[in-house]
Amino acid sequence: MERYPCRCPGKCGMPVGFVAVPMMPVPMAGTGNLVTAEAAGLKADMRLLWEQHIAWTRMTIISLVFDLPDTEFTVTRLLRNAEDMGNAIEPYYGELAGERYAALIREHLTIAADLVKAAKAGETEKAEQIERDWYRNADEIVEFLSSANPYISKAELQSMFYEHLALTKIEAVCMIIENFELEVEVYDRIESAALEMSDMISDAIIRQFGL
Repeated sequence: MERYPCRCPGKCGMPVGFVAVPMMPVPMAGTGNLVTAEAAGLKADMRLLWEQHIAWTRMTIISLVFDLPDTEFTVTRLLRNAEDMGNAIEPYYGELAGERYAALIREHLTIAADLVKAAKAGETEKAEQIERDWYRNADEIVEFLSSANPYISKAELQSMFYEHLALTKIEAVCMIIENFELEVEVYDRIESAALEMSDMISDAIIRQFGL
């Protein structure tokens, strides 16, 4: 059962403000096929997490590049995304897997922040080393997800993740050189790519667990 907002004053027997709705299949727009509420919810939740991932990454880049007073709070919120992503897969793969995924995503985010700092400071050699570490981490994330789910293509996911890294790097460079027009265009590409990757992961979970 799902719980949705309810405006009746407790007369339905549910806690005030909520109403129970059966988890029944619903039509998938434009296909004529049915998708369960659980599958639709997973896909929506995963998309939200990736939207938050790229949005808070962008805000962190802005804060770091321009030394804004909100940097500490923005970074803290960004890192919460890692825990949220781990929690999202925990119901399917277990607590240890959720913690491992969260740790990998957290490392992905902290490396990105270190890369921005090095690039802003003009530390080219250090930035190159950090970037290599970033791709190493991406490979670990891809290996983790593709090993856990036979419906995730390792090559396809790696290509998507590498694109995510490349675009995020361009985004940071655009901020540093203050090419804001191009940065906006790049962010649109980041969003499209992130949602595509999100759908790939959630669709694979739906197939694997027959949701």
